Amino acid sequence: MKLALAIVICLAGAVVARARTTVVTPGQSIQATLDAASEGDRIVVRPGTYHESGAARALTITKSGIHLVATPGRGKPVVIEQAGTQTQGIWASPPDTLEPADVELPPCGVAGTRLHDIEVSGFTVQGFEGFGIYLACVDGFRIRGNTSQHNDTYAIFPVRSSKGRMTGNTSSGTLTDACLYVGQDDDIVVDHNQATSCQIGFQIENSTNVRWSHNVAKQNTAGMIVDIINGRQATTVSDNLVIGNVLADNNRPNSAPVGEDTHDIIPGIGLVIDGAQRTTVKGNVIEQNHLAGMTIVDFCLDRADICAAGPLDIEPNPNDTVVTRNRFAMNATDVIFAPAGGQGNCFSNNRPKELASANPLPSCSR
Repeated sequence: MKLALAIVICLAGAVVARARTTVVTPGQSIQATLDAASEGDRIVVRPGTYHESGAARALTITKSGIHLVATPGRGKPVVIEQAGTQTQGIWASPPDTLEPADVELPPCGVAGTRLHDIEVSGFTVQGFEGFGIYLACVDGFRIRGNTSQHNDTYAIFPVRSSKGRMTGNTSSGTLTDACLYVGQDDDIVVDHNQATSCQIGFQIENSTNVRWSHNVAKQNTAGMIVDIINGRQATTVSDNLVIGNVLADNNRPNSAPVGEDTHDIIPGIGLVIDGAQRTTVKGNVIEQNHLAGMTIVDFCLDRADICAAGPLDIEPNPNDTVVTRNRFAMNATDVIFAPAGGQGNCFSNNRPKELASANPLPSCSR
């Protein structure tokens, strides 16, 4: 037993010994450093604007244990900027997911290949048609202190991932979808981020055990959406917490072109709960949204064709939504409660006590 323990300790020491820190400065290639890195390595990037040579992605991470850390100074950002034909900014996934037919259905989500322990921090990522930062099938990640701006589809997008944290990020300027998105993920913390001037500020989709706390979504088309979508690899959205956020003045005109799934989003809603299960909405400030502060609806409300076509692989009705201790102010209507079915949805101790509502709101008995 002692010999076995000694071998384990020696092997662990060998891994630590191999980990190294490499510094990249303007004029050098970040991608070349990533390609040469080993598991556990820390890549430090100094201030400057970097135009990498990849055809589809500016930076690609396909190894576990990579810590990609920018070191911006006051007025001296570390910028990853679109160059040539690139559509994606910083991309981290197993090798089998570099060219997915659908970025929301990554092959690694079915094949089971995973990355572990990925960090991306301190970067300004801008000008990409697709994603600012994309992670697929990563267990244990940290996305912190980044700025994503003018990336057309999504700003920051972890999918089919788990045990991650997104904190201190600032995002703006998506045209067709969300600034900060959590999709088909589990056990994620999203805190102290900001989203402005996006099609959707924040989104939790087909994900479980997400804690979304102390974030600010202002001046987006929709402030935040917690929803279920049919036809995904993960088929539930449940046990999520939306706590202590500010969802205000989300009245921006819809910028999604005709044909995009988000083209039909009506501006002016702070928070949408769409077919979600066991969602707690607590201690948020929801104000100045010109259509509604909050809506609770079922998946089929605006998808009658999909629901009529055949059996769904999801539960379409919102159930057990607990809305408590939130402050609603200066919304056209505070709450629109319009599920076709569902049970256990309730409201208590919100301010004002008499909410402006399109339908009666069940009180919480617990």
